[in-house]
Amino acid sequence: MGSRKPSSRWHEVSATAEVIAQAGRRLERSSARLTTAPEELAAARDALLVVTAAGARLARQLDMLSNEYDAPGLVEPSAVHIALDQAAAAAEDLGNCTKVAAQAIEDGA
Repeated sequence: MGSRKPSSRWHEVSATAEVIAQAGRRLERSSARLTTAPEELAAARDALLVVTAAGARLARQLDMLSNEYDAPGLVEPSAVHIALDQAAAAAEDLGNCTKVAAQAIEDGA
């Protein structure tokens, strides 16, 4: 499929996961102080939008990695391919959920 090696893709996945973890920590800090203060709401919304973008990026990265482990010609896909495909779907769901949460903050502000 692509010209990148699977190890390079794994590195990209790890970097994206770290972006999500950092945004999650920012969200946790802002939600611990969450009131109706506009700056706290904006910080929470911004952290959710970072997770939204990173979730979409992670879904694409996992999908590409899944394709690297695809074994054409087999009757059934490998367990690794299935797991990566499911992880990509979960990352996409994460991005969709955080997008809705960010929009809810925006609508309520």
